[in-house]
Amino acid sequence: MNSLFDFIGYVFGYILYWAYTLIPNFAIALLIFTIILRGIQFPFQIKSQKAMAGNVRLQRKQQQLQEKYGKDKNKFNEELQKLYEKENVNPMSGCITSLLPMFLLMGVYYTIRRPLTNTLHLAAEHVNEAVKYVMGLPVVGANINSYYSEIELINHFNNIKDNLTMFTGDELAKIEQFASGFNLFGMNLLESPNAHGVFSVYILIPILCFISYVATTMFSMRLNGNNMNQQQGCMKAMFIFMPLVSAWFSYSVPAAVGVYWILSSVIGFITTVVLHKICNAETLTATDEARRVALLESEEAQVRAVVRKYNSTKTAKKQKNKKK
Repeated sequence: MNSLFDFIGYVFGYILYWAYTLIPNFAIALLIFTIILRGIQFPFQIKSQKAMAGNVRLQRKQQQLQEKYGKDKNKFNEELQKLYEKENVNPMSGCITSLLPMFLLMGVYYTIRRPLTNTLHLAAEHVNEAVKYVMGLPVVGANINSYYSEIELINHFNNIKDNLTMFTGDELAKIEQFASGFNLFGMNLLESPNAHGVFSVYILIPILCFISYVATTMFSMRLNGNNMNQQQGCMKAMFIFMPLVSAWFSYSVPAAVGVYWILSSVIGFITTVVLHKICNAETLTATDEARRVALLESEEAQVRAVVRKYNSTKTAKKQKNKKK
């Protein structure tokens, strides 16, 4: 699985570095990058929005089934499945799409964790040689987290660049230019909040991750006329589990990952508001009703056409018989 996320991170790195070349500030590059990723997710978000609106639309019918078959769970589940099939609603589709942001987040994490290999796309053998050199330094190497060795190399780049002879002059200039754009309100986006403790400004990132996830999810549910008691199965579990995961994860990883998560939540909420205008339960119900009426009218028109044809044929036969 790690190799898969590493590959995704390698691909994402092209997008992120392209955004960075437009505006050499990593926070702004993350914003551009997040908008692009959200654009990729937009078709899935449409599907998820329709599924949520569809579930809201079916709540009254589900309640009627519950009242009718409440004591017979097997019969209730059977009729409920028939209802889903009839209405073309998949109750599990929301679960699948809700996991997609986490999947993409892991790709982003690997893009940021390995900035030299996955973002700048420098030769892996040269990066490994440079990392080995940094790790071998008496003072610096002893305080380096080997899991974030490429990040540590960037953080110490200005002090060691003259000794990184494994890179070409152009590559060194590329690393130097890249390393200069990670400051955001006094925070180094390549450092992890847990390295600074809960009383530093870095703690704002996991807190904002938690708040943004809870707020955007609750507002999205309210827009769709839904509430926590109406959520079932994995959707309820995701609502409880994901905010805690976002806070813990963003506290433990480089701050840039948490910033991406916050931006993604906010932009995702904006797209949800837009989708609500075109995919809410009322609109879908009206569309389905209009489609049903149109289908009935079409079927009635076909029946009338058949009757007219039959009557016309019958009349023609009578006239033919009279002539004989």
